[in-house]
Amino acid sequence: MKYQLTLHPVAGAWHSERLTLTIEGEYIVDVEYRPSVGDGAYARRLTQGGITGALQAARQVCPHCQVAHTLAFSLAIEQLAGVTAPLRAQAVRVVLAELERAASHINTLAALATALGLTDAARLSRLTTRLGLIALKLSGNDEAALIRPGGLLADPSESALAETAQAINDLLPRMIAVAEQSIPRRSILARTVDVGVLQPTAARQFGLAGPLARASGIATDVRIQEPSYAAYNILAPALVTEEGGDVHARAVVLLLEAIESLRLVVRWLQNLPVGNVYEEVPLVAGEATVTVEAPRGSLRYTVRSDGQRLTEVEIGIAPQLDRLLARSLLQQAVVDDVMLIAISTDPCTACWQSATYLIGRS
Repeated sequence: MKYQLTLHPVAGAWHSERLTLTIEGEYIVDVEYRPSVGDGAYARRLTQGGITGALQAARQVCPHCQVAHTLAFSLAIEQLAGVTAPLRAQAVRVVLAELERAASHINTLAALATALGLTDAARLSRLTTRLGLIALKLSGNDEAALIRPGGLLADPSESALAETAQAINDLLPRMIAVAEQSIPRRSILARTVDVGVLQPTAARQFGLAGPLARASGIATDVRIQEPSYAAYNILAPALVTEEGGDVHARAVVLLLEAIESLRLVVRWLQNLPVGNVYEEVPLVAGEATVTVEAPRGSLRYTVRSDGQRLTEVEIGIAPQLDRLLARSLLQQAVVDDVMLIAISTDPCTACWQSATYLIGRS
């Protein structure tokens, strides 16, 4: 018997995605997956309207990865010109990127909690909202809009920085309490351990990155392996990995990474460099490629210019939930576990629609 399951935006930046499941008894014996994927045409918008228009387009690629896209684009323009943003600007960029990462991870955890029927879902949703408000207050309006090639549009006020530090210090104990209460909870273990298992060999074969790969024991993180892109070589996060490769491992990685992101924010705010936040960046002819660690893994921007205008922009993303991965995770799974498995992979079809290629998979 075949059932078609349409997944609406319940986590991350989902549009509609369709899973067609062939079921025998309680088990799935075949899977067809159809994401709402574009042809990469959105990347062409970044070549229209000059640098200002490209920045605005980068911010609009994904509602949950705005900082990552804006940062990757800005860094690519800086690399093209051979310019490095001032250290203070780099530090504030890290703060914004880590706030975005924590909010994205907690948003996915809230969706998982909802699927599990846990009362924690409301608490996690409130934390997501709180983190978003903290980032908005720090940036003055739109956290991604503060980032531009050369550094920042403006230097956040000392009062805004102090309020951010205080707010995160208040949130951290609550996040740690969530981890201590939820990770060992028997009811959660019973529903998530050995469910939707992705072995390390399969994760490598699929070319996965980000939390999805780290939950299968693959130690890959651009912030640690290529840290010079945003001052991560000065203050770096701890690498979070789990060996289980199942729903529980993916949830634990998201939760612990969110906590580590907030800890990194506090460390930077306590050690924020002084100085300027902007360096003039001319548009020069040539090509440059930069990769950053977005909430869901590697995000790569390649820019090409003739010296007068941007002639081409390519957006590369780490592989996410697709036909091969869906079949690997869902075939022989129990029907009741479908939503848990799908949500735990944290796919982002907004990024899929804008991408022109995948990183790490031919």
